[in-house]
Amino acid sequence: MAPYLFSEPGVQLHFGLNTSALLNAIERADVIVLHAAIYSNFADNAVGQLLLKRLQNARLRQLTLIKLEPTRLWRDEFATILRPDMPLQDVEQLYDISRHWCAELKTQFPEAINLVSTHALPLQPILLIGDRLFVGHYAHSHTTSAQGLWIEFDTIALGLAPNSLIDWFYSGVTSEQDSPVAITLGRYVEECRRAVGDLWYQSVIALDKERH
Repeated sequence: MAPYLFSEPGVQLHFGLNTSALLNAIERADVIVLHAAIYSNFADNAVGQLLLKRLQNARLRQLTLIKLEPTRLWRDEFATILRPDMPLQDVEQLYDISRHWCAELKTQFPEAINLVSTHALPLQPILLIGDRLFVGHYAHSHTTSAQGLWIEFDTIALGLAPNSLIDWFYSGVTSEQDSPVAITLGRYVEECRRAVGDLWYQSVIALDKERH
């Protein structure tokens, strides 16, 4: 059986997160935004190892990590969505592993890492990898989001200009971007922007301008 449900130029639907496609995208990207709640898996898997390698050789210029600090009202329910078969206290340990991994990267690469904590309820895991976008789904299920449906978008194949998603993340989706593709993908970028908050991404814009 093919590892995807549907494939057209610029769009693929995958049975579960396609790690090979994700690694391939990371290998090519110089700016990445991750909005995936917790990153405990990255502490010891191929994705985390590749991110570290590219940071070490300065091929990855900017990595934004949006880590979740859940509020009390929905913390326990969301824990059962993240890890449905795991006791709540064990999920808390995963948060700790995630925090430590993120903090270590920030310490090692202070200029390249934008580390952001959010209290906003996540609606879906979003991995913005240069000109590729991977979007999953959270659900009340006995399986995790990594095992669910994932959409992979190739923005160049879809007709967008290079770096469009990254530019939108820093500066916002303008009203001129009114094509169906831009509107659809812009929603995911806006979700990331909302998670980091206005004050944070305005400071990033200012810093980016200083560097250029």
